[in-house]
Amino acid sequence: MIALDSLEQRFLAQVRGGEGFPVDWCAPGIVDSAVGLAIYANAYRARLGDALLGDHPALSTYLGDELWSQTCRGYIDAYPSRVRSLRQFGTSLPDWLGSHPPFSEHPVLSELARWERILLDVFDAADAARVDWSVMQALETTSWPGLHLQFHPSLRRYRAERNTVAIWRALKDGGEPPDVTVTGPTAWLLWRDDDRITRFRPVDAVEELALDICGSDAGAFSILCERLSQDRPAAEVPALAITLLRRWFDEGLICAVAAARGDPAAQRGAA
Repeated sequence: MIALDSLEQRFLAQVRGGEGFPVDWCAPGIVDSAVGLAIYANAYRARLGDALLGDHPALSTYLGDELWSQTCRGYIDAYPSRVRSLRQFGTSLPDWLGSHPPFSEHPVLSELARWERILLDVFDAADAARVDWSVMQALETTSWPGLHLQFHPSLRRYRAERNTVAIWRALKDGGEPPDVTVTGPTAWLLWRDDDRITRFRPVDAVEELALDICGSDAGAFSILCERLSQDRPAAEVPALAITLLRRWFDEGLICAVAAARGDPAAQRGAA
């Protein structure tokens, strides 16, 4: 008698393109056993390919049918499904594209795949109530130096070396993508708004720095101002810091503020 777990493992190996499940283990049926096993194997790959296609419509269009099929075959061989949800199946696709020729010879492919995966993450992220600028206005000015922010769970950041987002836009709109150009490091901010629409925009080095600081455990408003003053005249820093914060509030990026991290009494939110 074959143990059930052994039977399942050998069947899975067969479905993944290997061998090890004897035909005579299959119950007689209308379809020949060898044909039946082949159908299971084809269906396994087809379903995983469909999942990748659903997650990466722009990338698949950019590659074309032949190269996209080659991508799916290679990735499925390298990363057989080990996740409960197909939503996570393609998580490693950007890394695979960046390390397997001929795709690795065109880094824009890995960047485009990573962009599409981040868009998925933004859409699927947990929800949370947001707060507006009036929360800041209600705080005593003496509490501002110790102020901490809590960003919306959907907030993500992306960095590209090429005009990847412009290529994605063109493909999404059904147009001809522009030629690949190396633009140098370009940072993007992505989030989901109250209407569950994904928003994104580029961010400059100053805002990147501010996001790094305010997103850290030690990221008090005073620390942000202190860091900004290293690169800007001291007189400009308060207005610059407040402008950044006001934009984040207006865009719906903030869920709560606190005068001291971890102090429930100091929380100001929209619970």
